[in-house]
Amino acid sequence: MSTNSGNMPDSLRRGYSDEEIDCMYRLACVELENGNLKLAETICRGLVEVSPQFVPAWLVVAYVLGQDANYADAQAAAEQAVRIDPESAEALLFLVCYLLTNGDLQSAGTYLGEVADRIDGGQITDPTMIRFFRSQMVRYQNRE
Repeated sequence: MSTNSGNMPDSLRRGYSDEEIDCMYRLACVELENGNLKLAETICRGLVEVSPQFVPAWLVVAYVLGQDANYADAQAAAEQAVRIDPESAEALLFLVCYLLTNGDLQSAGTYLGEVADRIDGGQITDPTMIRFFRSQMVRYQNRE
């Protein structure tokens, strides 16, 4: 997950510098990699309190909630990430993942089409995002 807190006003960061926010986010990622999901979630919930426009933190929250099978709240966190940055392929795909899980196939299909258009148009070239898209497309195509 990329970080980009530099474009938000100081008032939204509540006194934290971009560097501090990025460091806290990197710490959360380390905790995720080490399997400390609850600690990563706690760090990222704090981040979205001090920097509510910080999409990567919303995605960590969505991920951890999904791992806890709290799919409605995971979807809400992913929706918030998309509201903040509708151009984020990662946020859109997280949202698709939880829409599929929660049975909203129509919305998931709409977002998958949007991501497919971006891939076809060369706007999304990251192989990880393309694999994530393909995995969600398979889920969508194999729905019951």
